[in-house]
Amino acid sequence: MARFSYQDEDKYGSSGASDFFTLRDDKETARVRIMYNKIDDVEGLSVHQVKIGDKKRYVNCLREYSDPIDMCPLCKANYQIIAKVFVPLYLEETGEVKVWERGKKFFQKLTSLCGRYPNLVSHVIEIERNGKPKDTNTTYELYPISEDNTTMEDLPDPVKVLGSGIVLDKTADDMDYFLRYGDFPDAGTSPSASGTREEVKRREPAQTTRRTPARGEAF
Repeated sequence: MARFSYQDEDKYGSSGASDFFTLRDDKETARVRIMYNKIDDVEGLSVHQVKIGDKKRYVNCLREYSDPIDMCPLCKANYQIIAKVFVPLYLEETGEVKVWERGKKFFQKLTSLCGRYPNLVSHVIEIERNGKPKDTNTTYELYPISEDNTTMEDLPDPVKVLGSGIVLDKTADDMDYFLRYGDFPDAGTSPSASGTREEVKRREPAQTTRRTPARGEAF
């Protein structure tokens, strides 16, 4: 899995549901707990974005930044690597647990917060959106409001990111299948169950057999 820490963020490219946290309007705010204790708890994910039918989905990249390109079929097929941080949040007002999808530059904000506020989850933080809907220059400010003795054990489990509907966790065989057919196999028909990776590569969609005409016969 191509996870990375804040120390490796520069080695990855920049980025461009009901489980997701959003602030939609300019100056909208929410009070949350960021579900980390320290910066070492923060993990980024390098992903690829693929289109399945009419939907865009994130898929895990199989390479670490120093691995050869052949380690990941989507890398080899020139799918862009996107560095993402999926920040687990606890919403104070509703008691819900959400995921805040951010780009790799958000590591800088998290680094600053964790450096200034140890045991980050014990702090209530107000997030403020600065930017109108669809404004590509939108930014977010984070303001620590209060502190208590809350720990991670006091809160619900974070939303699962990898292997869920947020980031699909696929094997090299699955990716080979996708590159050939434009979709991922169902669990019961995965390439690992029905053939090796090399067999999947050689597998062709069914074609109609063309009969050779007999002498004097025209098609």
